[in-house]
Amino acid sequence: MTKRMVLFELGKALLLLAELAFVGFIGYTVVLLIWFAIQYALSAINPELMTQVADGLPDRVAFLSKYIRFFNTGMTDKEAISQLIRHGVVLGIGIGLLSGARLCLRRLEREFKQQYMPEVLEQTFSDFTYEAKRRRAMEETLCDVGLLSTVERYYTANRLEGLYRDCWVAAQEIICGGVYMDDYTSRKIKVRGQWLTIRLNMDFESVVILEARGTKNRFSHRSLARQMVELQPDHEALAQQFRCFADSPEEFRNLLTVEMAEKILSMTDLYPDLCVIFRRGCIHFLIRRRSFNRRWEPLCPFCFPQLKREAHRLYGPLMDFTDMLLE
Repeated sequence: MTKRMVLFELGKALLLLAELAFVGFIGYTVVLLIWFAIQYALSAINPELMTQVADGLPDRVAFLSKYIRFFNTGMTDKEAISQLIRHGVVLGIGIGLLSGARLCLRRLEREFKQQYMPEVLEQTFSDFTYEAKRRRAMEETLCDVGLLSTVERYYTANRLEGLYRDCWVAAQEIICGGVYMDDYTSRKIKVRGQWLTIRLNMDFESVVILEARGTKNRFSHRSLARQMVELQPDHEALAQQFRCFADSPEEFRNLLTVEMAEKILSMTDLYPDLCVIFRRGCIHFLIRRRSFNRRWEPLCPFCFPQLKREAHRLYGPLMDFTDMLLE
């Protein structure tokens, strides 16, 4: 960590402490809400009757008398309701403050990467720019073609975007627990890995999907089957390793030439759990790999080694697939 990063690290430490404080505050408020809910339930019972019950307990269960006296505060129902409303409002404020602290932490993380990632990329690679975003799933290809519900979100932890060998490319790490749309909402899926996008010098609007057989990022389902047709490619090795779907058989054969099939198959040794989507002039690769952990990422210190690891993790596969297409 350099002196320039101390302010970022100090801000993150303060935000993490604030989050812990808000979590403790919310927990304490929840306990109070439970307490006053119990008092509201007991307000219908006469306090004198509860005292008599506590005094008249047999010796073998006499230990229960202290608990009865503990809960027997004599609070009326109006007082209990007033306290419930008050602490409910306080709970809402606490949740709002916790959400605000988390948003500030994400914003600080983006500002840190936007300021220092270009320097890391300039030292390691060339002709590359960086942008860290958090996008809604409805803006992404998987939801646009009906594979995930639009109410789900992509949690984009890290993102690289720029030019490589005169091609616009982007890479991001995603994790999304979602459901299939329409008639397949009973089965949940979990999309996880690296989502790579390479813009081709080709014009096509239709969608072509190659799904690796046995992949955990399974795309084929009844909703998709109504929109697209499963086709059998002419390439025998490709047919053995992938299921192929398209909404235009002509476009499918134009895109999946023998040369393109050989290139895709050449990458399965490095990335066996692979899915490919052709859509609107771009080719997308979804690699199933556990390359990051969103839960623990905020605890990582702001430093150049962290940025270098992130750059190599994202840029390496992107460079491999771009070189493969341009060979």
